[in-house]
Amino acid sequence: MLKERFRLMYMPANGTDIKQLSLDWKNFYFYVCIFTTISILFGALFVGSVTSLYQNFRIVGLKNDRERLQKELFAIKGKVTDLSDRLAFVEDTGNDLRNVAALDPIDSDIRQVGVGGSSFEYRYYLDDMGRATGEINLDLERIERAINLERTSLDEITTTLKDREDRINHLPSIRPILGGRITSRFRFRIDPFTGKLSPHKGIDIPMPEGTNVICSADGVVESVKTLYKPNKGYGRYVIVRHGYGYKTLYAHLSTIHVRQGQRIKRWDVIGEVGKTGRTTGPHLHYEVIANNDRVDPESFIIN
Repeated sequence: MLKERFRLMYMPANGTDIKQLSLDWKNFYFYVCIFTTISILFGALFVGSVTSLYQNFRIVGLKNDRERLQKELFAIKGKVTDLSDRLAFVEDTGNDLRNVAALDPIDSDIRQVGVGGSSFEYRYYLDDMGRATGEINLDLERIERAINLERTSLDEITTTLKDREDRINHLPSIRPILGGRITSRFRFRIDPFTGKLSPHKGIDIPMPEGTNVICSADGVVESVKTLYKPNKGYGRYVIVRHGYGYKTLYAHLSTIHVRQGQRIKRWDVIGEVGKTGRTTGPHLHYEVIANNDRVDPESFIIN
């Protein structure tokens, strides 16, 4: 009796007699160990089953996600291919614009060096999805370099066209008087005052005194001469500096409407026809100076 420490009492389901079970410490520990071991085993099996079910669920979800991503990836690959085709059209248009700007088209070899990438190795990728990802990355890098090359080309085209537009605006290309007939051209002629053959370094356009004289191109008024000696020189005159080596001179004016240093545009009124200086009657004497040499003004006039 001294060894007995636990007494378990229970009533069977098919009877009313109370039964009992006595355990000593040794047996108690034995049954506790068995119970604990069995509980741990069942717990591990339960956790393993739940974990396996969860992992299977996650695997199915990941497979579905992978299939969806694969479809999206191949759709993106198709869009990148379409973008490459459109880029080829942009490149052709860029070459057409370069032709308009009188620039050489970008050579195909230069394009290859400018936008080409390293060779693509399929063996580095384990499946189609990885291969498609690598192809898309290479295509996007090539497209990015091609766009940068086209941007540089467009900047060059824009700069060239703006420079050409600026040159056109500063080229003395219109008649300084609307109407009138050129009576004395750029060539040797008999001087009306001396009767001798002498060079005439401009053109003369007779018009009534007070007729507006217009600037033949954009520029800056370089010189304004208002004081003059009768029957000598250009009389009242204006010199306009147009840039790019060009200047124009408007002589024998009666009135001047501009001042030295003033910026003026083509078609702006410079002054009015007169007969100041060495002249036989009211007219405009007009000269074009290119790189400090007098040239024939009629070779520039387009209207």
